[in-house]
Amino acid sequence: MKKPGSGQATLRPVRARNLFQELSMCAQAASATPSGRSGETVERVAAALKAGILEGRFAPGQRLISRDIVERFDVGRSSLREAFRRLEADGLVDIIPNRGAVVRSLTPEHVRQLFEIREALEGYAARQAAKNIGRSGKRAEFEAILARGRRHVSQAAFAEFMEDNRAFHQAIVDLADNPMLGQLIEKHHLPVFMLQLRQVISVEQMIRNSLEEHEAIAAGILAGDGDAAYAAMKRHLWHSADQILSRLEASSMAD
Repeated sequence: MKKPGSGQATLRPVRARNLFQELSMCAQAASATPSGRSGETVERVAAALKAGILEGRFAPGQRLISRDIVERFDVGRSSLREAFRRLEADGLVDIIPNRGAVVRSLTPEHVRQLFEIREALEGYAARQAAKNIGRSGKRAEFEAILARGRRHVSQAAFAEFMEDNRAFHQAIVDLADNPMLGQLIEKHHLPVFMLQLRQVISVEQMIRNSLEEHEAIAAGILAGDGDAAYAAMKRHLWHSADQILSRLEASSMAD
């Protein structure tokens, strides 16, 4: 793995879209969930903003203006503050004094640390999945999910691939049969980071690499070889990390 530089450059964000317009779209989606008690209101707003971030409506580094959100979602400021805290806990925003909530950007050091965590968690999940693959019906279920992902070999579509990619990794978590492990992996899965990854490398190349690496992970799991599954998962994760760290270093030098 390439070591990140000492600079604090972040992945270059996409152009921030009109916040008011994007909030309107998020609010319309959220309106399908009726508001009730304060806790339900917080959940509704947090879920809508989270979806907006993951769908790329808000760019990394973009400030989420409280006044506009309160107006568009028709919520109180206390509920909004709690929604922001939930997004912060998920690693989606940073709450900055005198600025409020800002969609999170990642530095090279953040990237390295987060992938170290992912290696430990997801590598362990792959090892446990290999241990449990012989349980009744599990092999057939896993092979079906693996086969579904292969459709992207001939026709790469980013949105559909991301769904199948998530299903593949979730299947490994399910095989590990450890709900607490699943929660930790979800917390560090870094969907915003994956969104940024989409901006800095070829989508087709990313899909091709991921599919090849999925096959190696699956081979270890299906063989019941926990060490091979762990090693393949490690290579898979750090390949993505190296791609991003290389771009970050290049961006830092350009600045």
